[in-house]
Amino acid sequence: MDRRKFLQVLALGAANVLLGNEKAAAYILDTWEPPIRKLFLRFTEYEERASTEMIVIHHAGFPDGDKDSSAEDIHKFHQETFGWAGIGYHYVIRKDGTIEQGRRPQAVGAHALHHNKNSIGICVAGNFDLAKPNAAQMDSLKLLTAWLCHKYKLDPMRKGVIVGHRNLNDTKCPGDNLYKKLDEIRRYCRDFE
Repeated sequence: MDRRKFLQVLALGAANVLLGNEKAAAYILDTWEPPIRKLFLRFTEYEERASTEMIVIHHAGFPDGDKDSSAEDIHKFHQETFGWAGIGYHYVIRKDGTIEQGRRPQAVGAHALHHNKNSIGICVAGNFDLAKPNAAQMDSLKLLTAWLCHKYKLDPMRKGVIVGHRNLNDTKCPGDNLYKKLDEIRRYCRDFE
């Protein structure tokens, strides 16, 4: 479903709420999913995540520049360079706003040391110490994060629910230019429902 269709569905949901049909509005939110390109990447192992308590925002952060990275590129890099099972992130948001699935959503990630068993990792392609995330990336990041908050019944305004990688580990990730947008993302998620 593209953004235009989503807004139409959301408007229909709002109309149902105004007309007193909360069940229809809840159904729309519970069954809708943002457009996610599923890649079916091969992993050497998987472990299921028992709970989801936070969403961790990352940037690809390659030091050689602000470039686009696909989930497939990162998957190959993580396997060949680190010897991991595959891409550590659950989702990657490309420069054009495309959301790609990395790890299966219910799998334990490899993106935030000591916090992988209870979190979902979203990587935004680019180096946001050098550049700023573009509008398409921000739209997709907000939409995906809001959907994940709804899906896992997370309060986006609660401390420690939507965090930058730097909040958990000794790193500058997700870069200053994305990190300072986390409050904007939290507010969007709060207003999503």
